[in-house]
Amino acid sequence: MTCLKGNRVTTLYPQNLKCAICGAVAEYTQIGSTSTFGSPDLDTRPPEMRRSTMFAWVRRCPECGYCASDIGQATHRAAALVRSPEYARQLADATYPELANSFMCKALIEEQSEDLAAAAWSLIHAAWACDDAERDGPARACRSKAVDMVGKALDSGQRIADQEGAQTAIQVDLLRRAGRLDEASELIWRQRPGIGEDIILKVLAFQERLIERGDLSCHTIAEALADD
Repeated sequence: MTCLKGNRVTTLYPQNLKCAICGAVAEYTQIGSTSTFGSPDLDTRPPEMRRSTMFAWVRRCPECGYCASDIGQATHRAAALVRSPEYARQLADATYPELANSFMCKALIEEQSEDLAAAAWSLIHAAWACDDAERDGPARACRSKAVDMVGKALDSGQRIADQEGAQTAIQVDLLRRAGRLDEASELIWRQRPGIGEDIILKVLAFQERLIERGDLSCHTIAEALADD
């Protein structure tokens, strides 16, 4: 299937895949190609059309509920977690949209396997799914969980971004949009002296202005760079 929007193209196709946990075979949507036009959000969420492919970033087995990017792969401990009450509660938690629950369950599995950076990104993706469903409270909760997971990842030596200062910029946006404004301000104050990248410094200065206004809404990198 090809999705067209102006001269933008995303190609999707179905594929039957076998669940590594229970062996059930089901059809999943694969992304053949996509593109982006415009500025990412401050938390790096891509613009369209890649933005609309998020439903295919995580696969949920319809039989056992296993959630993963690659449904055909699983760690040896994942099966027990998927069958646990904790996992079942998250999978069916009506507080969150279904897609957000899939990402949050994926994060549980990644945390168990000590891939804390991946777990942080899954929680960020869960927040984006809540944004799309206009569930502001759950979105803030996901961002709060995500920034705490980022902290765990960094403490264990795992990076969530490669660019100098980008990890700090992502943390600040998560804290701001979670409503943890004092923590966001303190993080900027603590980390800014060690950041030399001009773009990151402009983003952090923009974040400071948003924090001063108590602005918890979504903004883009382009806005930050254009703001004087």
